[in-house]
Amino acid sequence: MLKRTFGIEEEFFLFNEHTFRLAPLDTVQTSHLLALNALAKPGNVQTEFLAAQIEIATGVCTDSGQAMNELRGIRQLLAAACNELGIFPVALGTPVLLPNEPTQITAAKRYQTVQELVPGLASEHYLSGMHIHIGIPDLASGIRALNGLRHWIPVLVALSSNSPYWRGQDSGFTSWRTIQYRRWSINGIPPHFDNVETYLKHRELLLSSESLPDAGHIGWSARLSEKFPTLEFRASDVQLTSAEAVALAALMRALIDTVLDTAAELIEPAPELLQLALWQAARVGMQGNLLDLKSGSNTPAWEHVRRLLDFVRSALESNGDESLVYEAVERWAKTGTGAQQQRAAWDLGGAHAVLDGAQSTFIK
Repeated sequence: MLKRTFGIEEEFFLFNEHTFRLAPLDTVQTSHLLALNALAKPGNVQTEFLAAQIEIATGVCTDSGQAMNELRGIRQLLAAACNELGIFPVALGTPVLLPNEPTQITAAKRYQTVQELVPGLASEHYLSGMHIHIGIPDLASGIRALNGLRHWIPVLVALSSNSPYWRGQDSGFTSWRTIQYRRWSINGIPPHFDNVETYLKHRELLLSSESLPDAGHIGWSARLSEKFPTLEFRASDVQLTSAEAVALAALMRALIDTVLDTAAELIEPAPELLQLALWQAARVGMQGNLLDLKSGSNTPAWEHVRRLLDFVRSALESNGDESLVYEAVERWAKTGTGAQQQRAAWDLGGAHAVLDGAQSTFIK
């Protein structure tokens, strides 16, 4: 049986190596980094919303080892190219420190349109995520996958949390990026759809609003891609290391496999409970209780992870990803998620220690 395809996109912040301040790219620096596309094959390097951001992506992968080699290889190319410019990339969901100067948006038509539409949101969009694309055969399968993964999104947000700091202080959340995203027009966990017809009608109603310039602004935590035959999981903060990123992608593929290829139980909680569970997961991460959407009780986050692993175990084994994912989960349990590692670094040396730590793990 052929393995389901997947791909990974990552967004990074760029910092000046001397001042430790965000470093917006000028035209020459941008050209220097985009020249990596001649080397990053498969995969690519692109500008992002902020001028002090860059995005990378793998090609279409079928094997986790392939994804690891591609992602780590592009990160290494990017780190070396940035070093030549006196800057360095970091994989943090929020940048610890924000500039005092006005926000610099990348000079692209789409981004400028967003800035004109919602300047207050655009000026604070200092957010970097990881998007995981999972191949789906058709629209009906994509809708079934969306319905089946909805109640798992909170635990995946907790496990991937890597953005506790904002404006030089602890936000009180492990994934402040998740909370910031909730301010946009369409966000959070997607609704349940009965069939393709109801999905398309819902999409049409959303796009008829004058608040959405295009379908790209339907920013659910998981959505069906407008560009590729994929389900796009968008809820994860960018990860400190390539190994963590690929482990999450493998876990997500196994989840979609299980939903689509088995008679998996479908849980349909009330919408407000789903959104509350997401908020709670963004706040406590893996160091507290998450809302059990089936029983209504509060259960330790690691119990939710155990249930998720039990749910996808067969798919992980079929894909050959069980060791990769189990080892990553063991590391998170031992050393903490990105958010926990950031807080530990902060306690030792503040913002500079967080950035030093993120820089040192970037190519791992």
